[in-house]
Amino acid sequence: MTGFITAAPFGMPEGLIGILIISFLVTLFQILVYKKMTDQERLKELQKEQKDLQQKLKETKDMTEMQNHQKKMMELTTEMLKHNMKPMIVTFLPLIIVFYWLKHAYISAGVGNIISWGVKLPIVGDGGGWLFCYIVFSLVFSVMLRKAFKLH
Repeated sequence: MTGFITAAPFGMPEGLIGILIISFLVTLFQILVYKKMTDQERLKELQKEQKDLQQKLKETKDMTEMQNHQKKMMELTTEMLKHNMKPMIVTFLPLIIVFYWLKHAYISAGVGNIISWGVKLPIVGDGGGWLFCYIVFSLVFSVMLRKAFKLH
């Protein structure tokens, strides 16, 4: 496994390709669980209702009407949160296990900073390790995969 972690093809920094592949696979897993466990049509309806209510809130001057719109928006937000919590709970434990494994794999492989910015900055130091790279890659992959799977 150390060979996979430390692979550096095409002159890439050591550890970059490993974290790239792992972040893609973990993000794909999360997206597939999310798609399977959520009612996409209902989420689409909720988002449309929320947009309509936001528009009405902008246009309304009456305080009572504004409060009614805000109350309805809170109800919609609560329902959306319920839909999104199920897949988050299911993916939480596997994600913790993967993070634990990644930490130990990168430490035992001796891979420190994968990306170096050449200057020692306060708090962040002189580069980004596996966690920084994982977060960046997973954000990018999440946007791409959500579009590919047409998720809301």
